[in-house]
Amino acid sequence: SKTMSWEKSMFIGCSHGDLIDREAEKVAKQFMEDWKPKHRVHLGDLWDFRALRRGAGPEERAEGVRYDYNCGNELLDWFKPQLLTLGNHDHRVWRAAGESSQGVLAEFCQGFADEIETDLRKRKLKWCHYTVSNYLQLPMGGPKIVHGSRSTVHPAKALFDDYGNAICAHVHKPDYYAARHIDGGKAHVVGTLGNISKMTYADSYTAKLGWRNSFLYGIHNTKTGAWKCWDVTKEDGQWVSPMGVI
Repeated sequence: SKTMSWEKSMFIGCSHGDLIDREAEKVAKQFMEDWKPKHRVHLGDLWDFRALRRGAGPEERAEGVRYDYNCGNELLDWFKPQLLTLGNHDHRVWRAAGESSQGVLAEFCQGFADEIETDLRKRKLKWCHYTVSNYLQLPMGGPKIVHGSRSTVHPAKALFDDYGNAICAHVHKPDYYAARHIDGGKAHVVGTLGNISKMTYADSYTAKLGWRNSFLYGIHNTKTGAWKCWDVTKEDGQWVSPMGVI
């Protein structure tokens, strides 16, 4: 039947390892248990890896990456995504392995990258590296799933311009764009599950004013590829969805 051909989904992103917002995590976890999505997607920046940031200060470098990594894996343990698009923060390990002028750091990061890839294989999830040409899709097709790359005032429109029907994270600002296009089309940008107050690196950027804790849930038609998604967003201390306050 037609109703049987619709399957539920849930998308989270930008949880940033040990910088995860524990309240946001709790809300997302409870929502997942209630919604029971068949398809679960993490849109990247699963880890923060600020110690490997190009402009990392002494304090950040002193922190290391192991606790951060373990926190990201704890999220994988309960969310159990089938798809993961690695983000620019995650990519820092592979970048340092290939580019660092410090041999010891490059060797460590290469070993760490190998460990991450082994762990992702064990979890049997499908994943892709952070490059603009890479994207994933659900088994029935539907929107392209990417981490995201462009930070603009209207990130969902930029996402549609680049990828067509698509879902991404990256900019921490929930956003939606309905295309003015003969074939229709739409794009969603998901907010962050990270603790916004702890992301002090962005304190001087006005873009941070648009940051919100949020995640996305949806339905996808296995026969036609049609899809519809909705935001759950924290606004003024309350979690709001099309179903009301949750």
